[in-house]
Amino acid sequence: MTTSIIIDKLNKLTIVNSEDYDNLEVVDELTNYLRQNSDGHLACEAMINLLERHPEIEFGTPGEPVHTIETFKGYYEEFLIQSLEKHPTQMTVWMLNRIINGQEESYKRKLIQILNSCITHPLADQNTIDSAKDFYEYQTQ
Repeated sequence: MTTSIIIDKLNKLTIVNSEDYDNLEVVDELTNYLRQNSDGHLACEAMINLLERHPEIEFGTPGEPVHTIETFKGYYEEFLIQSLEKHPTQMTVWMLNRIINGQEESYKRKLIQILNSCITHPLADQNTIDSAKDFYEYQTQ
């Protein structure tokens, strides 16, 4: 399956809840294809948008979308930051924390500021706020 078809499917996918196993299986299948495609990195934005559109869905710990996105280091980070500025979710905050862990000090400070802004973001739900607070405390100790 081509990456452009996968992107289209990801953009159209709606997951009802964390027990919508048919659609969660579709996500797993699509991410498996992406990891095999040489241009799979082109779907990073669509995968992050999927997480943003479905903040209440449990994709796993962290789940196939995150595992797949993280295989495309250097391609997804800017999309993640844009998503966090637009509508942070518990999963995207978690992804940001994972990025912060491996950074040099100057870039790390910038990312921690983004993490801090998630705590007061008007669209962040309580789970996202709590996660952002915990990660911020961890990163600033």
